[in-house]
Amino acid sequence: MRALNGFAYVMAFAISAGEIARFWGSGRSIPMALDELAIAVVLVWAAWRSPREGAYGHLVVWGAFCGLVLVLLVETADRQMHGPMEAAGPIYLAVLGAMLILGLWSVRRALRLALGGGGR
Repeated sequence: MRALNGFAYVMAFAISAGEIARFWGSGRSIPMALDELAIAVVLVWAAWRSPREGAYGHLVVWGAFCGLVLVLLVETADRQMHGPMEAAGPIYLAVLGAMLILGLWSVRRALRLALGGGGR
């Protein structure tokens, strides 16, 4: 559980820092960054609550994380294939692919902890 909690804190920090850096000083940050920041908040919440409530919160939050990343991955791939292309698009696709793989690992880990360890 410690690895899953630590990973949740690291990903929450990385997502938050990336969104803050991306939209710093822009009025668009309110609608555009809220989904990623909400996922970061609930990742921290799941890690904070897991010693008392087990891995069930992680299971839900990492599932939501994977859903968000999958949507971002598909949208970015669509722009790269059908335009308008972004210069950093291939890098963004690689990062999103890695995030999806790590998110799926986290879902699997949380599910194993929830089912095998009684959720604790």
